[in-house]
Amino acid sequence: MKTRHHHWWTAATILMLLWPIAMARAADSAAGQVSSKQVIAAIDKAVDYLLKQDLPQKHWERGVLGPWQEKMPQFLGESALVTEALLDVQQSLHLQKLDIFSGKMKSAIEFLLNNHNNTTYSTSFQANAIALLPKKPQYRATMAWDYDYLLHSLHYNGAYSYGWGTPFTTKTMPLKSNFWDNSNSQYGILGMWAVADYGIGVPQLYWQLTADHWRKTQHANGSWWYDLANNGDGNTPDVQEGIFTPAGVASLLIADEFLARRHTNKPLVDPNVERALAWMNAHFDPKMKNQYEMYGYERVGLASGLQRFGGHNWYKAFAATLVHLQHPDGSWSPHFLSAGGDPVGTAYALLILVRGLNPVFINKLQYNKAYFGRWNARQRDVANMVEWVSKQTETPLNWQVANINAPLSDWLNSPILYITGNNDPKFTKVQIQKLRRYVNAGGLVLCSPNEDSMQFRGAMIRYGREVVRNGYEYKTLTIKSDLYHMQPWFHFYVPMLGLSNGARYVWLICPNDLGSIWQRNALNQTSYWHLPLNLYLYATGKGSLGNRLQTLEVPEATGAPARSISIGQLSYAGNWNPEPGAWPRLAKILAADAATKVNLSTVSLDHAAACGLGMLHMTGTDGFHVSPQEVAEIQKYINKGGLLFADGCGGHPEFANGFTQLMMKAFPHEPLQKIPDDAPMITGKVPGGVDASKVTYRRFYVSTKGIRSKPGLLGIKIGRRWGVIFSQTDITSGLLGTHTWGILGYSPKSSVALARNIVEYAALQGK
Repeated sequence: MKTRHHHWWTAATILMLLWPIAMARAADSAAGQVSSKQVIAAIDKAVDYLLKQDLPQKHWERGVLGPWQEKMPQFLGESALVTEALLDVQQSLHLQKLDIFSGKMKSAIEFLLNNHNNTTYSTSFQANAIALLPKKPQYRATMAWDYDYLLHSLHYNGAYSYGWGTPFTTKTMPLKSNFWDNSNSQYGILGMWAVADYGIGVPQLYWQLTADHWRKTQHANGSWWYDLANNGDGNTPDVQEGIFTPAGVASLLIADEFLARRHTNKPLVDPNVERALAWMNAHFDPKMKNQYEMYGYERVGLASGLQRFGGHNWYKAFAATLVHLQHPDGSWSPHFLSAGGDPVGTAYALLILVRGLNPVFINKLQYNKAYFGRWNARQRDVANMVEWVSKQTETPLNWQVANINAPLSDWLNSPILYITGNNDPKFTKVQIQKLRRYVNAGGLVLCSPNEDSMQFRGAMIRYGREVVRNGYEYKTLTIKSDLYHMQPWFHFYVPMLGLSNGARYVWLICPNDLGSIWQRNALNQTSYWHLPLNLYLYATGKGSLGNRLQTLEVPEATGAPARSISIGQLSYAGNWNPEPGAWPRLAKILAADAATKVNLSTVSLDHAAACGLGMLHMTGTDGFHVSPQEVAEIQKYINKGGLLFADGCGGHPEFANGFTQLMMKAFPHEPLQKIPDDAPMITGKVPGGVDASKVTYRRFYVSTKGIRSKPGLLGIKIGRRWGVIFSQTDITSGLLGTHTWGILGYSPKSSVALARNIVEYAALQGK
């Protein structure tokens, strides 16, 4: 056994064996999953622990040593790793206690600026921490030192060892020798990636050499070891494979970020990555505890966009494991160290939890089985674009791959689905139905053809029509469209075809090749970068996205219902159901949170009187006309004890005017009046109700009509009960849980509260 393998955070000191998986599951088990709230609480607790462990002058240095003890100590590495983790938390969660300009964080950053260590681990962590700071001269000077070390310590074969630049390392590990390992090699390239991301130019030859190293040292089964000779300090090859195979894929993906910027229309298959991903899918263990190994898998997941390995959602699996393994003091023991303390294990756990939790801006649709399929001819297009948008918004953002055959839940944590290609994907009816369900749930589909392919463009036009059941017509967006004016300081125009449901865009087709521009990082084509930035602002309502675990999906109810009501959605000659997913989602919310079972059906306006339902809902985006028979039907329904609830989807005045005219014809002597603040549908004083006396409005509403905090419901009383409840302000769109710009409406939370109270009021009246 050679002493050089006693490194401190590599496979040579891993204590846990990889648990083999007999077969990959297609779906995640509900057991052991955790919520966004639990993960954020765990992160906050860990931050408090690390801040308490910060020692004067030493910070988080606990004396973890390298393989040659005092001759090459890993000084600075522990503090750099912890500082990097805390800076990541600060960027994502904006905790005041992590303010970089005061207190312990300021001192920790100064410690990094004033110290260097000629070791690969320490330099890599230092570079990754500094890359998270503003571009200031003092930070750049430290990054320049890291660059110099990482460039000159690279072995001639593109690998790294423990150190360089001291008499001891020059004698013990010369650059021409085979004295290298894949643990130092993955952290070396990771450090140089941070240098490049900070804006310091790195020679192309560097990325070529490092990529060549990983390609030449891969085993035939797609895996990597610590080194070629299996000198892993006694660890078996399968343990090494579990650790260093993700390291190899992540390193190749980093290199490709700089090597694969050329324009291409055909998928450039990378056989090394392909074999390695196959190995990872076959051997992924969702119960792994080794943070070093988990961090490797996460890096691959984030860089490739893949949500699942071996059929398992890797982030949900890791989050559940880490939350349950956290100690009461907020720390995690390192499951990969034979020496060292909990600050290192805790820092790794934070990196895993925080980076994976960041919001998912966009999903890229995988409609071929292979990762290097036609859907992914430009593997870096979306990754480059999201990185740019993230920097512009100063918000850490992720992207994902959404497999066409995956559960819809895999799609619903992102507001935009991106489809690209150069020919017809030939979607099946089942797949078109899934696209429809995504759109109906509030999603927006963006399509762009490779090399301006007319075949792909024509297919997308056809599929868009099928998704909306031919309910809307394509229109060429004009310069006046909101999508070109989301930024008050920058207006532009990119040709686009769009389908709108009257309240929001649901399907967009850019005839130009967006992927080519993003893949090549052609930043001089400004408009094509600001388009996705504007889409981000549009989808978030100029706000922010929820994190990865905050999905639009509503969990199934677990208890028995305490009450039930049958509700009909009124159909008429007009755009009567612009958001087909709104009421089904509200029904699930009421079942889960209010123990109320809602039975939904469609009722034609000219048969309203005989429907026998406790409540009818009417909405729309445009003006409409009704016949005398339809007026009589709605009048009879209300007079017989039914409740009619209506709102203008999108908040457009045209529908409000049409509904007002309908009520004037049905009840000429009972004008719509303001519903008082003490009414039960506002106070929530009905079984299953919630207080909605104070509400919030969408940012678009506030920017247009000013700040308000009270609901503005109108109604008509029939005797002592409310027979009509009307909101000109949009409620329907809010039931989707989305924040889309351009809608004059209540916020999703307030929309749900008001609709919930109205339903519960109707249910009470029906008893």
